[in-house]
Amino acid sequence: MGVFQRCKPLLGVVHLPPLPGSTGYKARRYPPRLGKVWSLEEIIEYAVSEASVYEDAGFDGVILENYGDTPYPKTPGPLQVSAMTRIVREVSSVVGIPVGVNMLRNGSVEALASAYSGGGSFIRVNSLCETRLSPEGILEPDAARLAKSLALLGILEERRIEILADVDVKHSHPLVETNIAQTVRDCIERSGVPIAGVVLTGHATGGAPDTDEVVAAARTASEYEVKTVVGSGVSQLNLSKYWHIADGFIIGSSIKLGGKPWNPIDKEKARLIASLAERLRRITEGC
Repeated sequence: MGVFQRCKPLLGVVHLPPLPGSTGYKARRYPPRLGKVWSLEEIIEYAVSEASVYEDAGFDGVILENYGDTPYPKTPGPLQVSAMTRIVREVSSVVGIPVGVNMLRNGSVEALASAYSGGGSFIRVNSLCETRLSPEGILEPDAARLAKSLALLGILEERRIEILADVDVKHSHPLVETNIAQTVRDCIERSGVPIAGVVLTGHATGGAPDTDEVVAAARTASEYEVKTVVGSGVSQLNLSKYWHIADGFIIGSSIKLGGKPWNPIDKEKARLIASLAERLRRITEGC
């Protein structure tokens, strides 16, 4: 993951309110019940503010995610993409750390469009190479669409925008029993996409992945010089457990106020986990 300046980067998630084009935009409170209805200008201001908190705390990157867009379409529409592109551009112009995009539920090309046009550095894809059963329906592999778009932009092999690909992604189930090592191998070998890192999550937002699954995925990914990222459930309490297994960490719920993803960042929690990561880097060979 060459876009990040330090080894084992911490990537903070900005869980955005409902974007234009979603059913909740200007219609639903965010956070739920006690929040407010947001305009696009307010969403942009919030995204810039939260991303700046991550940077000030010592995080290495930020992921902008259309978390508030429930119910998620399998691929976001043009209004959501255009709004995300503007948010990416505004955040990228303010913070000095890499900015990434995740477009729920499985909008790989849509995330790429926003990152490419908005100045982002990486994207996260929830189902690049698997067929998954989810609350949004059956998620089909999006690798062919993404590979074609990368080729059309002339950046298929350039790695100008890096790809983080979930395997066994949260809030979904495989249609048949799978083996995590073989899934990682198939994804890397057969997706046609230059994957920078595979992402392992628990079963739901805020849930930590099984350690043995992370070990198996990391062992296979390393054969291809692909990194492994723990994508949910990372906290100050368990970062050390995953530190010597994984190559990066996506952090959100555990450092939000009240532990809820839709709430703002708890600045002290963000600072503490970033400080822990820095201490661990000092005793890690190669960091």
